[in-house]
Amino acid sequence: MNLSYFDLLSPAPVQLSGIGGIVSPKLREISAIGYNTYQFYLSVLQMDGKSVLSAIGLQAMPNAEQIQTNLFELLTADSRTADMLREILNFFLKEDVSYSENHKAFLVRTGNDVTGMITSENYPQVCEAVCLRNGIRQKQEADISKAKNKKALEIMNKLQMGRSKKAKQVKSDDNLELGNILSAVANKSQSLNIVNIWDLTVYQLWDCFFRLSNNNIYNIQSMSVAAWGDKDNHFDATAWFKRMDTGN
Repeated sequence: MNLSYFDLLSPAPVQLSGIGGIVSPKLREISAIGYNTYQFYLSVLQMDGKSVLSAIGLQAMPNAEQIQTNLFELLTADSRTADMLREILNFFLKEDVSYSENHKAFLVRTGNDVTGMITSENYPQVCEAVCLRNGIRQKQEADISKAKNKKALEIMNKLQMGRSKKAKQVKSDDNLELGNILSAVANKSQSLNIVNIWDLTVYQLWDCFFRLSNNNIYNIQSMSVAAWGDKDNHFDATAWFKRMDTGN
């Protein structure tokens, strides 16, 4: 999926044809549902079919049947997981989302009109768009141990029980935890503070953090050059406005 830097930064929903508007949630909206629930939502959308099949004990499924079974069908086969996924999609879409057993799909409504549909075919596109709008470019393991929705947590724990023991577990950096990034940006920025920062989208927060980090390095280098010169011509005077989105 090729979303522009402008689209990712925008507070407006990104419209996916035939689906709906994917939002980048504001920090106050994440606060309303709780950080752990937010992380739980993202962890579900980052799961892949292979891990779910393994987790729920379908390793021995015949190849022909396994090929025809995808993650979306697995998650919507049970009413509890289908309702859990509906709750997640409702958070990341502007419109109202409901599951239709007859259509085997999620119906996206604007008012009383069905304006989009999430099916097994376009579900991966929705997941990718949500991840991009939340500053995630690669699949990451998220801690769901403190999810507030106990029923959803129970279901996801069962799904994860069968994960391969050999799977590599990447320890998260506490310095990059969302709350710490929020505090760092609020106290470093010249315009943001702990009161108004909650109106940023989560993507905007990460962008501010990376830009502040980059500019901090630039300022140190520029002071060094001003004091000692740049005889090797290593200093890039344009570094302060170089693109950041390709590396986030």
